[in-house]
Amino acid sequence: MTAGGTKKFKYKRVKIIWQDILNDNSWFDSLDDVNQMTYAWCEDTGYLYSKDKKMLKIFTSYSYDGDKLTIGNVTVFPRSVVKKIVVLK
Repeated sequence: MTAGGTKKFKYKRVKIIWQDILNDNSWFDSLDDVNQMTYAWCEDTGYLYSKDKKMLKIFTSYSYDGDKLTIGNVTVFPRSVVKKIVVLK
């Protein structure tokens, strides 16, 4: 408990750098255009809820009702797409 009587927030704020698929439904006249395609690099910021060998979970919204924490906007990443986890201050 903190001096104000509420529980200390234990979740670290993180930036997740991950890879996502790219899909383009266009017809391509030049295969060079296809050769230039690659996957997307993405970033998400939130609070690290949990991580293990298979998945990582973050949330971006939270509130307290007294001492009870509720969270929202949860994102679950397969660990295979997560390339870096940066702890933010």
